[in-house]
Amino acid sequence: MKKWTAIMSGIAVGFLFAGCGGGEKAVDPNVIAFPLDTCLVGDKKLGSMGKPHTFVHEGREIKFCCEGCDDEFKADTAKYIKKFDDAVAAKKAADAKPADATGDAEKAG
Repeated sequence: MKKWTAIMSGIAVGFLFAGCGGGEKAVDPNVIAFPLDTCLVGDKKLGSMGKPHTFVHEGREIKFCCEGCDDEFKADTAKYIKKFDDAVAAKKAADAKPADATGDAEKAG
């Protein structure tokens, strides 16, 4: 009886962990996630032209609406890296605001 309980428990745990994967590849914690909902180059909504073109450049996850944006990115990489970095900074600031606002309310009360 204990043997069957162990086997069934193992199968159940296997199903639970299999469902946690979500079918997506693991994200490298050393890569900065793409901060926008739009193409870095074309400013079009990601997914509007099919599956976004995604790659890693100098530790940053870059997403384009299509592979056609590669040439423009390569022509002025510094411009687009600055746009990326500015978006990351803006997102961090926006994410930090709610925590700061509650802290200010607690100080005032």
